[in-house]
Amino acid sequence: MSNSQKLVFPKIRKVRLQRFSLYNLEPNVELDISNGVFCLAGANGLGKSTFLAAVNFAITGIVPNPNREFKSVEEYYKFGAGYREAFFTGRISEQDRDAASVGVHLLVGNHLYKLTRGVFEPGELQELTVLKAGTGEVVLDSSENTPSQRSQEYQQRITKDVGLASFEQFVFLQHFVLTFDESRHLLLWDQRVLNQALYLCIGADFEKAQQADKLKRDMEKAGSLARNYSYQASNVRSRIEVIRDAMKTTLTDDKFAELGSQYALLREAQDSGRAEVEKKVAHLSDAELKWMEITAELSSLQNEYFKEFSRRTHKDYYVSHHPVISASISEKRCAVCGAEGPCIADHIQHAIDAQKCPLCASKIRNQPPSSDSIAQLQQLDRQISEAKERLKIALKTKDRVSAELKVCESTFTSASAQLDEFEAANETFLVQLRSRTDETLQNLISEMSEYLRLKKKKYSERDEKQREYLKLQRELERSYAAAEQEFVPLFRDLAVLFLGIDIDIQLYSSTSVIDPRLSLILEMRGSLRREDYQLSESQRFFLDIALRMAFSQYMSHHAGQATIFIDTPEGALDIAYESRAGQMFAKYAASGHSIIMTANINTSQLLRKLASECGVQRMTLHRMTSWTELSDVQMQEEALFEMAYGNIEAALNSGN
Repeated sequence: MSNSQKLVFPKIRKVRLQRFSLYNLEPNVELDISNGVFCLAGANGLGKSTFLAAVNFAITGIVPNPNREFKSVEEYYKFGAGYREAFFTGRISEQDRDAASVGVHLLVGNHLYKLTRGVFEPGELQELTVLKAGTGEVVLDSSENTPSQRSQEYQQRITKDVGLASFEQFVFLQHFVLTFDESRHLLLWDQRVLNQALYLCIGADFEKAQQADKLKRDMEKAGSLARNYSYQASNVRSRIEVIRDAMKTTLTDDKFAELGSQYALLREAQDSGRAEVEKKVAHLSDAELKWMEITAELSSLQNEYFKEFSRRTHKDYYVSHHPVISASISEKRCAVCGAEGPCIADHIQHAIDAQKCPLCASKIRNQPPSSDSIAQLQQLDRQISEAKERLKIALKTKDRVSAELKVCESTFTSASAQLDEFEAANETFLVQLRSRTDETLQNLISEMSEYLRLKKKKYSERDEKQREYLKLQRELERSYAAAEQEFVPLFRDLAVLFLGIDIDIQLYSSTSVIDPRLSLILEMRGSLRREDYQLSESQRFFLDIALRMAFSQYMSHHAGQATIFIDTPEGALDIAYESRAGQMFAKYAASGHSIIMTANINTSQLLRKLASECGVQRMTLHRMTSWTELSDVQMQEEALFEMAYGNIEAALNSGN
C-alpha cells in the first residue's frame, strides 16, 4: 500500500462525559488522552464497557447492536442508530436524559475536531468546531448551523481527512476493526465482516471497496428473490396438480348443484354471523363509552358535592349532609364497611338525632346551615341520584350487549366450523367450483410461468453481479499478494509474542455461486485452523486483537496512526498468557499506535507487564473506582484494589 493510499486515523485527545448517571459519584467526567496506552482500570460492574461505547458513539453517532447481523456497510450504519437509545436507557436516568452528552477532541492530520453529541439526539451534533492543529486557527465555526447540519458537515470533513470514500466506511472500520468490545465480535470468523475489512484494509481502493460491498448485497438480494419466485412457482404448480387430479373425478350436474346450494348456505351463515359479531362489538363499545361517561360525571358531581359541603358548612353542623353520611342513608349501605340493609340508615339517623357523630360518637351541634347552602347541596344530591340511576341503566345495557356478543361469537364460531368441515370433506367440489369461476387452470399455468420467468431473471442478475464481484475479488487477491510481505509479518510478530509458538496466516479464495469470498486461515504448528472451536477462547480473542492491530498498522499513515479500543477479555486468559498479552499490547504501542483500553484491577500480570514495558512515558493509568459506588463485597476488599493499583503504578514508574 503506497503512502498516498494510507489512512489518517483520528487521535483522541480529550473525552468529556456530562450527566452520565451510571457514574453516580462522578457523572461529569473529563479526561485528557495522550499517545500510547490509556488504561481505564476498575472493578466489575462499574461501567468500563459503557465508557468505550460512549466514546465510539461520540465519534460515529451509533452504538453497535450485538444482535444485528452484518449485511453491508451502508445497512449497518443506516440501521445502527436505533440501538443507541436502548443501550443508554438505564445507564442514564430519566432526569438526566435531556442533559446527558458526550464530547471528544479528535486530532485528524492537521485538523483538531471538537464535537459534542446529546446521548438521546440521533443524527445531530450539539457542538462542532474545527481548528488548525498547532496554530488554533478556526477552520469551521458551526454555531450558526442546525444540529443536523453540523452532523453532515462533520461526516463530510472527517471522511475526507481520514481518506475514505464514505462516512459509513469510517464507522465500519471504527466499530469492526479498531474496536474489540464486550460483544466479542471476532473478525477472523465472521466472513462477511472480514471480507469488507480486507477490501478496506488491504485493497486500498476505497471506491472499489464500496462497489464490492454493494455488489455482494445486490447478489444476495437477487438470489433471495429468485428463491422466493421458485417457491411461489412450486406452490402454484401444486395447486395445478390438485385441480388436475380433482378434475379426473367429475361431479354430476345434480350433485354439483346440491353441494353448491349447501356451500352457499354455509357461506351465508358465516357471513351473517360475522356481521352480527361486528355489530355487537360496535354496540358494546358504545355501551362501555356511555358507562364510562356517566361514571366520570358521577365522580365529578360527588367531588363537587364534597367541595360544596366543605366550603359552606362547618364540620359540626348538619352532619346528615356530609357526602359519606348522605350516601350511606340514601343507599342503605355503609360507605365505610359496605354493610347493607334498612337498619343501616336507621342507625345513622338515630345517632344524628341524638346529636352524635355516626362514625366516632362525638358530640355534634346539629344546627342547619343557611338555606342557600342546603339548596345547593340538595340540587347536587338530586343530580347524583339521577346519575346513579343512569349508571345502573348503562351497566345493565353493557352487561346485556356483552352477553349478546358472546352468543353471536358462539354462533359465528359454529358456522365457521361447519364451513371448514364442508370444505375438508368436499375438496373435489371446491376445485371444480374455482375452475369454473375466476381461478381457471389456464390462469394458474400463466401465473406459474410468470414466476419461473422472474426466477430466471433474478438468477441471471445474481450471476451478472457475481461476475463483477469476482473481478474485484481477484483484484483484492493480487493486492493481498503484494501486501503479504508487509502485512503478514506484522500479524505474525504480535501473534507469536502472545502464543509463544510459530503461527502463519493464509488467504483462501472461494468462487462459490452462493457465497464468493476471501477468508483468512490460521496455520499453527503445521496444522490449519479453519473453525473457531479449534482454538481456545483466549487464543481466539487475542489472535483477533492481533489481527486488528496488524490491519491498523498496515493501513495507517504516519501522520495519523490508529487508536484501538480494547475492552480487555482478561477472564478468558490462562495465567500463562497474561504476561504475554501485556507484551503484545506494549509492542503495538511501541510502534507509535495508541490503545484506549479498559481492564479489571486484579492480580493479573497483563497490566503489570504492560506497565513495565511502557513506563509512564507511554502509558497512563486512570482509576475508575471513584466514579461510582462499589458493591458491599468490593468495599470490604477495597484494600486489595489499592494493593493492585500500587503494584501497577510501581511497574509504571520502574518501566522503560
